[in-house]
Amino acid sequence: MGVPKFFRWLSERYPAISQLIAENRIPEFDCLYLDMNGIIHNCTHKDSDDVHFRLTEEEMFIAIFNYIEHLFGKIKPKKLFFMAIDGVAPRAKMNQQRARRFRTALDAERAREKAIREGKELPKEEPFDSNCITPGTEFMAKLSLQLKYFINKKVSEDRDWQKPEIVLSGHEVPGEGEHKIMEYIRNARAQPDYNPNVRHCLYGLDADLIMLGLLSHDPHFCLLREEVTFGRQSKHKSKELEHQNFYLMHLCIVREYLELEFQDLKAEGAMSFPFDMEKVIDDFILMAFFVGNDFLPNLPRLHINEGALATMFRIYKSVLPRCDGYINENGKVNLQRLGILLDELGKEEYRFFEHENEDASWLRGKKMLDNDEAEKMRAKAKGKLIVSSEQKALWKQKIRKFLTNRTSQTLDLGADLKAADRKFVQDFAEAAHLEWATKPDDDGIRHLILSFPARDEEDGDDEEAQSAVLRIVKRYDNAQVLDLTSADAQAAMEAKYKQKFQEWKDKYYLEKFEDWTPENKEEELRKLAENYIQGIQWVLYYYYRGIASWPWFYRYHYAPVISDVMKGLNADLNFKLGQPFKPNEQLMGVLPDRSKKIVPPVYWDLMTNPTRPSSTSIPETSS
Repeated sequence: MGVPKFFRWLSERYPAISQLIAENRIPEFDCLYLDMNGIIHNCTHKDSDDVHFRLTEEEMFIAIFNYIEHLFGKIKPKKLFFMAIDGVAPRAKMNQQRARRFRTALDAERAREKAIREGKELPKEEPFDSNCITPGTEFMAKLSLQLKYFINKKVSEDRDWQKPEIVLSGHEVPGEGEHKIMEYIRNARAQPDYNPNVRHCLYGLDADLIMLGLLSHDPHFCLLREEVTFGRQSKHKSKELEHQNFYLMHLCIVREYLELEFQDLKAEGAMSFPFDMEKVIDDFILMAFFVGNDFLPNLPRLHINEGALATMFRIYKSVLPRCDGYINENGKVNLQRLGILLDELGKEEYRFFEHENEDASWLRGKKMLDNDEAEKMRAKAKGKLIVSSEQKALWKQKIRKFLTNRTSQTLDLGADLKAADRKFVQDFAEAAHLEWATKPDDDGIRHLILSFPARDEEDGDDEEAQSAVLRIVKRYDNAQVLDLTSADAQAAMEAKYKQKFQEWKDKYYLEKFEDWTPENKEEELRKLAENYIQGIQWVLYYYYRGIASWPWFYRYHYAPVISDVMKGLNADLNFKLGQPFKPNEQLMGVLPDRSKKIVPPVYWDLMTNPTRPSSTSIPETSS
C-alpha cells in the first residue's frame, strides 16, 4: 500500500500530474510493467460485502487474461512487457499482511452472519476466499500455470505480443511484485549500454509505486492506474473494463512540482553546497516514510491528511542549509544530518502538546508569562520604561512627591523592598542624579535612603536642572506597567512546562506499551527508537538497493514520539541478509484460522490448536 493517503494528497496538491487516457492520445512506451496482484484482486472478488457474488475459477482466470490484454492493448510496449506477481515477502511486511488477511476473513464472516440474520438466501457454492491470493496456495499455482499458457498462446497468435520481450515473475519468485520490477530496472540501469531515455509505464494501485518511480531518476516514467474516486463513490466503482477509465500519472510533472516546492533552496547563497534536485527528491522520499509505510508505523500525530508533509517540507527547507549535504545518500541515511532534521521536527511536538492542553490552567499561566515577556520586548524596542505595578505605586506615592516638592532632603523607603524594586530605585537615582544609600536604624535593620546631593547656595534652581527634572518625571509618569515575574518564577514555570510535556509523552508510552515500568522505561525507549531508526534504513535499502535482510522486522506496533526518535541514532545498521521464508511458512504466518482450508491439511492443527505457539486464532474484535 505504500504511504497511506499519499496518492490522494499528491493529486490534490499537484492537480496537473494525471492525464485521462484517450485512445488517440496515448504516449508511446518502450516498457510496460504490471504489478499483478491488483489485477488479480480486481478480477476475483468485489470490495463490497456482497455475499451473493460468485465466480468460478475459470471465469476468474478469463477475467485476469482480459485485463492483461486490455492494458497491453492500451500501452503497446515496444521493447519489454514485465508481469510481476507477489512472491514471499520479507518478514518486515508480514505483520501488515497478517492484519489485512485477518480483517478480510473477519469482514467476510460478519457479512455472511448479517445476511443470515436478515433472512437472505445464500448461494450453495462456497464464497471465494481472497486470502488465497497469497504465494504458495493452490489457487496461485493454478493461476501461474494458466498465465504461462495464456502468454504462450498470445505470443504464437498475436503479432503485437511478438515484438517485446515478455517476462513473467510468478509467485514462486520471492519478493513483492513492485520490488521485483524495480530490481529488474536497477539491473538494466547498471548495464553499460543502458539508454536513460527509455520510456517506462508501470501499472499498479499501490502508492509506493510513485516512490519507486521517482527514485529511479529516469526522466520518462509514468504510472498507469484506474480512475480513483474519493469518498462514498470509491466503494462503488465499476470494475467492468468497458466502463473503466484509466489515468497516466506523469512523474516528470511530479518532479517539476517538487522543484517548485523547494525552489527557495536554489537561490544564490542559500546553501553552502550545490543544489541537486535529484538528491532533494531522495530526501523527499525519506521524509514521506516518516508519515507511514508498509513496514513502519507513522510517527505520532504526523498524518498526511493533517498537513504532515507540508510541515516536513517547511522544516526541511529551514534545516538543509544548516547541513553540509543531503540526508538520503542514494539509499544510505546520513545519521548526523538526520539528527538535525529530527531535532527541528521534534519542536513541532510542542505545538501538538499545547493544542491538546490548551484549556489547562498551568498552560494559560505560561502563555501569560510569555506574553508579558513579548510585551516587554516590544516596549523596550519603542524606548519605553518598563515597571511593575508595585514600582509604579512607589513612584507615584513617594518618589515623585519627593522629587518635585523637595520638602525634605532625604526620603526613607524602608527596609522591606524586594530586590527588583531596590534595583528600580537605584536606577532612578542614577538617572535623576540623586544619591542613594542603605543606613541601619536603631535595631540594625538597613533602610534604603534617597537624598539630594549637597550643592552651593549660590547655584540656585537653574532652568536646565528644572528641565531635567521635568523630563525624568514625564518618563516615569509614562512608564509602561508590566507585572513581570522574577527569574525564579520564570524558571519554575519552564520546569513545570517540561514536567507536563514529559508526563504527556509518558502517557502515550503507558497506553501503547503496557509492559513498560518506570525502572525499564529508558532502556525500552532506547530499544524502540533504535529499532525505528533501523527501520528507516531498512526501508531505504529496500527501495534503493533491494532487500537488506529477509528476517528483519519492526518489533513494535507503535512508533516513538517525534522528540524521542533521536535516542535511536546510535542504532546498529548492519543487516544480515538471511533467507526468505518458504511459502508454507509465510502462509502459516499471515493467514487466520478462518482461512485454514487454503493451506495443506497437515498444518491445520498448528493453526487452530490454541496450545500451539503458531496458533492463528483471533478474537472477534481483532483488527
